[in-house]
Amino acid sequence: MKILFSKQGKSCYLVDKERTIFCIDSAYFDINGTEVPDEESFHKNHPFDDDGWYQYWMDYEGLPEPLKSESTVEPIFEIDDAFGNYGFKNRDGKFVIEPQYAYADEFTNGLAPVNLNRTWYKTVEGKRYYENHFGYIDGNGKTVIGFQYDEAYPFNKYGVALVSDLIKGWHLIDMQGNEIPNTRFPYISRYDYEDRYIEFSSEDDDDALIGLYDTKEKKILIEPRFSDVSVSDDDHILVYQRDGEYGASDFRQYYVNSKGELIYPWLAKKRFAIVEQPDINDVAAVAISQYTELTGNPNECFPHNGKKYKRNFIYGLYSAKEEFLLPLEYDKISKLHDDIWGCCKDGIFTIIRTEPKD
Repeated sequence: MKILFSKQGKSCYLVDKERTIFCIDSAYFDINGTEVPDEESFHKNHPFDDDGWYQYWMDYEGLPEPLKSESTVEPIFEIDDAFGNYGFKNRDGKFVIEPQYAYADEFTNGLAPVNLNRTWYKTVEGKRYYENHFGYIDGNGKTVIGFQYDEAYPFNKYGVALVSDLIKGWHLIDMQGNEIPNTRFPYISRYDYEDRYIEFSSEDDDDALIGLYDTKEKKILIEPRFSDVSVSDDDHILVYQRDGEYGASDFRQYYVNSKGELIYPWLAKKRFAIVEQPDINDVAAVAISQYTELTGNPNECFPHNGKKYKRNFIYGLYSAKEEFLLPLEYDKISKLHDDIWGCCKDGIFTIIRTEPKD
């Protein structure tokens, strides 16, 4: 491990990977800690600006041009005739699929979920409500999957979509509208186009344990046994288990791969509350929870066994040799590059590079 330099600051990130330039607060430094002039290249455009939106749909939609759903009138959800205003515009702002739907979502894989209309009715208790009629259309407005769902979401890149009807409840379908077997879960999370894994639970409850369904392989990857999961990429899935002495607020993290197998066992052995994916030298930022009992009526606390606690984390750097390169005494540690970490303590950022021998 080599200490590169230290600077006072509140935030630190890498702005130029090739030249290894860091931004600490509003100043820029090279790898030796020498301040360098501000450059326009350090201030890149947000990836989801208008041009980014256009490129996203051109890359993933497979359509001649991106189509964006838009309503001519903002729907008012308690008035019968306020629906039927959604259609699709092209990049020039012209409707290429005329407004005719109660709701329309975006195209993915050439299909878009749309709600044809809503049928109003009264419940047994006399409450006025409506039934949706969702289906999927192609870029020409042709119905591909019939209007049979109460709710429907766009397909991800593996051709899987989440839908719900009044008989089957929530489940997954393929791009032909076929129900994917064994996917009628009481709870399924929302997802993005790029997501391979979808969270699910065997109970529709906020505290229910979570598993992962693999939409690429179309099978359950992990049965519901975790409090939370976070997917870095296909082979790095960070899982959370809440099983500490401070109850639901206490947890530990470790990694599994796309087969649900444990990886980085040297991290899983410890009860680290936070772990960051190891760098190229098998060094990871880790943290443990510290709890301080509180009195009175604090605005924020973690209750357990009739007591109230404040929680904070202390960070260190831990290696595959099961040794601490930095002790658990830092306020925050973040990976800035393949082998470079920003370590903050008492308002000072120390930039550290790990080495193969670590």
